[in-house]
Amino acid sequence: MDKIKQRKILKSVRDGMSESERVEKSAAVSRLLTDWEIYKKAAAVMTYVSFGSEVKTDAVLEKILRDGKIAAVPLCEGGTEMTARVIRSRSELSPGAYGVPEPPESSPLILKKDIDLIVVPGLGFDKSGYRIGYGKGYYDRYLKDYRGAAVGLCFGACLVAKICRGPRDRKVGFIITESEIIKTGN
Repeated sequence: MDKIKQRKILKSVRDGMSESERVEKSAAVSRLLTDWEIYKKAAAVMTYVSFGSEVKTDAVLEKILRDGKIAAVPLCEGGTEMTARVIRSRSELSPGAYGVPEPPESSPLILKKDIDLIVVPGLGFDKSGYRIGYGKGYYDRYLKDYRGAAVGLCFGACLVAKICRGPRDRKVGFIITESEIIKTGN
C-alpha cells in the first residue's frame, strides 16, 4: 500500500465516525492527555487546532490556558514552514492555511527549544510512532530537530500495524488514543 491509498483509507475511517462518537472519544483522549504526568510537568505546550474529523483539541487548548501554561499553536508560513505562536485565548484564532484555525502573524513566536510538549495531529499512527498526515510535511519538518516530548492524538480505529513512510517522516515518542497512552520508544 502507498501513502496516498493509506491516507484515503484512514480519512474514510475517521470521516465515517459519527460526530457524537468523535466528541466522546476526543473527550477521552483529552482527559488522558491532561492527566498525563508529562503534560502536568510541561510549562509550554504546543497543540494543533483541530478541524474536520480530527481528534478535537478544543478542551486541550482550554485546559492549557486554564492551567496557566504557555499555550502555543502552529502557524503555517510561506507555504512550507510552520512556526509556533503563543496565544492567550482561542478567540485569537481565525481560518488560515487550508481552513485550519491559526493565530495572526503578530502573535508572539516561541522557539521549539522552549516548548516542553508538542501535540501532533495525524490521520493515523502506528505503534512505532510514525504518522500519516495530509501530505504537506509541516510537522515532519518542524519535529526534525525537536528534543522535547511529542505526542500524537489518534482515534483507536486509526492506529494501524504500519504507516507507509519515507525518509523525511518523523516519529512521535507517544500516542494517545481514547483508551491508552503508548510509548513508542522514540
